[in-house]
Amino acid sequence: MKQSVQVSILGQQFNLRSEASPEQVQRVARFVEDQIVQVTSSGRAVDSLQAAILALLNVSAAHLGGEPAAGSLETQGRRLGQLVEKIEAALE
Repeated sequence: MKQSVQVSILGQQFNLRSEASPEQVQRVARFVEDQIVQVTSSGRAVDSLQAAILALLNVSAAHLGGEPAAGSLETQGRRLGQLVEKIEAALE
């Protein structure tokens, strides 16, 4: 049964309906916000839409490249940094 869960990402409220537990939905929302914050803190994104797209590209590249979702934060941070550099190089 789908439940409605309210999450906040970058100060915006979203009402999500999911069959996942509210804790899982909140965890996903925190992950998404963390990814966007990493992009914005690098100074590589001009606005929140660009930051969200770059974060999505980072996560998608890791997922499609066969990278495991789990791992140390340090390893994930390094990998995301490398992906951001590749994306920026491709955009230039």
